[in-house]
Amino acid sequence: MSIWSAAALSVALLAQQPATRPAEEGSTVESLVVTARPLPETRAIEAFVATVADETGNRRLGRWDRKVCPGVMGFRPYYGQLILDRIAAAALEIGLEVGKPGCKPNMIIFGTADSDALTRDLVKEYPSAFAKYDDGIRATRTSFDAFMASKAPVRWWHVTRRTTADGQQYNRGDQVRVRQVGRLNSGTRDDFDRVIIVMDVTRMGKLRMTSLADYIAMVGLAQVDPDANPAGVSSVLNLFADRVAGVEPVPGMTEWDKAYLKGLYGAKRAARRGADQEEDITRSMVKDLGGAPPPK
Repeated sequence: MSIWSAAALSVALLAQQPATRPAEEGSTVESLVVTARPLPETRAIEAFVATVADETGNRRLGRWDRKVCPGVMGFRPYYGQLILDRIAAAALEIGLEVGKPGCKPNMIIFGTADSDALTRDLVKEYPSAFAKYDDGIRATRTSFDAFMASKAPVRWWHVTRRTTADGQQYNRGDQVRVRQVGRLNSGTRDDFDRVIIVMDVTRMGKLRMTSLADYIAMVGLAQVDPDANPAGVSSVLNLFADRVAGVEPVPGMTEWDKAYLKGLYGAKRAARRGADQEEDITRSMVKDLGGAPPPK
């Protein structure tokens, strides 16, 4: 049985229903005085986007096309269901479809007490799942080596698929019709084909499960730089850094995280460069979070 078939069986055993969104922070009213939060500066948003975004092997930002089917392995049913629910809620909020129970997983989350051994075993037994022999649909070899050697509590690996702007998948060497090629439009895009996430429970420490589940959702729906450290910003991506610093981690995805995902899934998919997509994300986040619009 392949890891995808095993994960499909796991998903079939768990009903996928979107979880209720956590209450967002709002303005506080004391003695009839409304205290508003300061608007973030555009420069801070630009820095956040540049820190978080991790380009594919084609130097662009990847994303899911229309549907995502998450699967979990190695978790108790309650915790596995919570992770699936939080991923589903985040995916639906940015306009993706979520596969029904029994769908073939394209995002697999493993829970293990020895992530180093599990990762080595997975790559050895299922090298094609990691696109190990096809540099064209994954990140660089350096990135792959870093994934293998990671000591982080959570590590992830995204595999993208060559796709025309019209949605036609193709392999290296294939002849395809590419339309609308120009200075700003490449005529092709980078779609996620699958994402593999490995969580090491021995490196977790004490965390809210909702925070951890939203962290997993964030790195599963966007190709996040594993070394991202958006210091000074309220983000679920600071989950482990905040814990180490003695700061109370956020309970789940923040407004910044949701705005980033919204911007990513609204950015030009067939852009020539990831930098163009980052500009789209920044403009979207400025609109959602406030602040002066970035220069055009």
